[in-house]
This record gives sequence, structure tokens and C-alpha cells, in this order.
Amino acid sequence: MEPLGFRESSLDSLVTTVELIEEAGYTNYRIVHDTFHHRLGPDTEETLEQRYDIAYTGLVHVSGVEAEMPPEQYRDGHRGLVGLEDKLDSRGQIELLLRLGYCGEISCKPFSEDV
Repeated sequence: MEPLGFRESSLDSLVTTVELIEEAGYTNYRIVHDTFHHRLGPDTEETLEQRYDIAYTGLVHVSGVEAEMPPEQYRDGHRGLVGLEDKLDSRGQIELLLRLGYCGEISCKPFSEDV
């Protein structure tokens, strides 16, 4: 499952996704942590450290945004490779996931036509 951080998304939180998986009883499901969508969503680093079970993370998608605009205006076309001016803090997000114990696959997911 992949929570999407867009305001119009019905599921935007990693923590809520774990709660829903457990409530449904289908604990074999895994979550895609997408650095783009996580930055747009409601979960903070503190929330993940305190309330997120990293064992539910099955894949990490990484992209970077360097556009000068409010985050709520970001769309898939702004997603490039992670650079020095990354507004998503993708490096910090990956460091947090690794610190929490994630040891799975990490893939790049840029959509920008520039890439």
C-alpha cells in the first residue's frame, strides 16, 4: 500500500496505513514509503519514531524536488533525482528509516521530463 501525501488523497499517513492493515487483519501487506508523498503527508519524524512499525515498510521510493514553490503545489512532474537543493529531505528520510531498522530495497522514482 502506498499512502499519497496529496491533500485530496484518502490515505496520506504511514501510521494510519499500519493501523488499517492491523485492523483488517491482513498483516502480510507492506507499505511503500515514498519520500515525495511522505513530505507532503502528515507524519513527522517524531511520529514515525514513536508510532510507526518499520517492519511494515516493504519498499522505499526516492525522488527529489528543487522547485521554488509551496509543497502543497508539488506534483509528480516536479520529482527529479535527489540533489543538493532537495526540498523533500529525502536523505534525512532515508537516514531515519535506516535508523529505525529498515534494510530493504530503495529505488529512485523521478517523473520529471528533465530526467
